[in-house]
Amino acid sequence: MKARTIVFPSLLVFGVLFGLLAPGSFALDRSAADHSHSPARPVHSQQLIDQVQFNREVLSFEQGVTAGPGVGDLEIQFLAPQSVAPEHVHFRYRLLGLDSEWTETGKEREVVYNQLQPGRYMFQLEEAEGTNPWGQRSASLWIVVTPRYWQTASFWIMSAFGLLILTIVFFGLYVRSLTYTVHELREEVHQRTAETQLARKIAEDANRAAIEQSLRDSLTDLWNRRAIFEVLEKEISRAQRDQLPVAVVMIDLDHFKLVNDTYGHLTGDAVLQESAMRIAELMRPYDSAGRYGGEEFLIVLPGCSPSNGVRRAEDFRRAIAETPVLTASGPLTVTCSLGVASHDGVMAAEDLIHQADEALYCAKRLGRNCVRAAGVADTTSLTVTKPRSR
Repeated sequence: MKARTIVFPSLLVFGVLFGLLAPGSFALDRSAADHSHSPARPVHSQQLIDQVQFNREVLSFEQGVTAGPGVGDLEIQFLAPQSVAPEHVHFRYRLLGLDSEWTETGKEREVVYNQLQPGRYMFQLEEAEGTNPWGQRSASLWIVVTPRYWQTASFWIMSAFGLLILTIVFFGLYVRSLTYTVHELREEVHQRTAETQLARKIAEDANRAAIEQSLRDSLTDLWNRRAIFEVLEKEISRAQRDQLPVAVVMIDLDHFKLVNDTYGHLTGDAVLQESAMRIAELMRPYDSAGRYGGEEFLIVLPGCSPSNGVRRAEDFRRAIAETPVLTASGPLTVTCSLGVASHDGVMAAEDLIHQADEALYCAKRLGRNCVRAAGVADTTSLTVTKPRSR
């Protein structure tokens, strides 16, 4: 609708200008225009014209005729001189500005122009007596039919100018409206984009959290069994590619079933949570720990040699055993048995876990609260027994 509002005034402006410049506008004649500076007066002295009427109103014509405003019927009556018999007199006439050909009247003594348009005209009349040539007597009369105000050139020029101004204003408003609309669309797109990005981030965070939650143990917040196994497989692949060592430590809390049976499962859960927290505090940024079973933990130590693996395991043992765990049932002293296994460069993750598990059971057979390395006899010096009682 806005585009039509702009196009219509523009077409109207061009139509007005075309109407002003078109030939014959307002019934002006080129020959009459050549005399536009002349006063409205008779050209000849013979008084051949008897009466002039415009829309049945008798007009004075001594100084020319001014009629109007607007379109009307022009009637001109003429007469023969009294000295000549009327039947011997002939007339012919023409109205320059409307027609250029002469018209003979015969015995008629009047001429009528219906619906004469506004403009400047010259009425010419010639008399001939008998067979004598035309022009023995003649008369000329300037006739000006004034236009109505809305038919004047000044009105149309002002109207065209006004329409041009309105077109410019409407076009400016249209451009401003488009600019505002574009700005609003950009703001809306920006807002929608921000909302979409935020929703995507929330969804990604929620998805990431859901994935991580599915890989976390709900009680200890360590990796669950499936996740820690996947971590171990990745570390073994990296160790094989980069020819680096990797060690695993299997930890089992000693007599944990007795804790549950004596103090209840809530106390047992508190012991598991505290043990997991103490393990996590000793982890390097690239180490990983997970809850492998009920009271079992599996720790993956990338870049760790067999001897370093045993020393790290001893650190974990002391962290759990040397400080009692504070529970609702009071402080409890908790110990653990640990088995250490090192990757030989070719074995699978299941085999490495199996070796660590076998070393763990060796540690339990040695009396618990100690570290045992896979592939070392039960009497090895690497086995760390329980500390002395205080």
